[in-house]
Amino acid sequence: MAENQFLMTMLEAGSTNVSNLLLHHYHDIDMSTGELMVYLELKSYIDRGNPTPDLELVADHLGTSSKQVFELVHQMTKKNLVEQRLRRQPDGKEDAYYDFTPLYDRLARAVNHERVVNEQKQADLSRSELFNQIQVEFGRTISPMEMQTVNQWLDEDHYQLDLVQLALKEAVLAGKYNLKYIEGILRRWRQSRLTTPQQVMADKHQYELAREQRGEGRPGSTSDKPLVLKASLKKLHPDQTE
Repeated sequence: MAENQFLMTMLEAGSTNVSNLLLHHYHDIDMSTGELMVYLELKSYIDRGNPTPDLELVADHLGTSSKQVFELVHQMTKKNLVEQRLRRQPDGKEDAYYDFTPLYDRLARAVNHERVVNEQKQADLSRSELFNQIQVEFGRTISPMEMQTVNQWLDEDHYQLDLVQLALKEAVLAGKYNLKYIEGILRRWRQSRLTTPQQVMADKHQYELAREQRGEGRPGSTSDKPLVLKASLKKLHPDQTE
């Protein structure tokens, strides 16, 4: 019976949903822990239809003085985390309410800024990995001028980083260890409207299928070897007929 009574009491009290973004980033928007607790208390009343809860009751719940709560609300107002507004009721009377829209706006900007910073860090890390990959494949340290060329591919020509990596692989397979050859590959792909590694690989697959359908086989496949062998024998024994 006591458990049922507690359950009913808990349901009647309601619940307050708080975004984890606020819990994880309230310091990023210049919000103190005390101000966060006041916000949570105020929101618990606002969610239950009371837009202007008694600050003395809030203070009692937080175990502090109403003066302290009032000061925290004042600080939140100065920091542009909350605004106290007036609204007109259907009967013509006006009542005050707490508007936390400024808080949510600042939180959105803080989270977006963090996302941009993290993306830039990841981009810088990926670019550094690309430079290292080029140096490993070339077997030497690339010059500042070459680094500038690679940066131009990414920043001005807007080639995807993984597309540049694929062009590097193609150049290495061809035994060409210079940026000019890689840039030629990138330009040919762009002229063919191939802007992602997936599109390049799909185009190569279509090309190989077309060769097989013409009976040419894949480049370097066993179907090409008899032709190569026959040409070599003819060079060695030009007087022999086929």
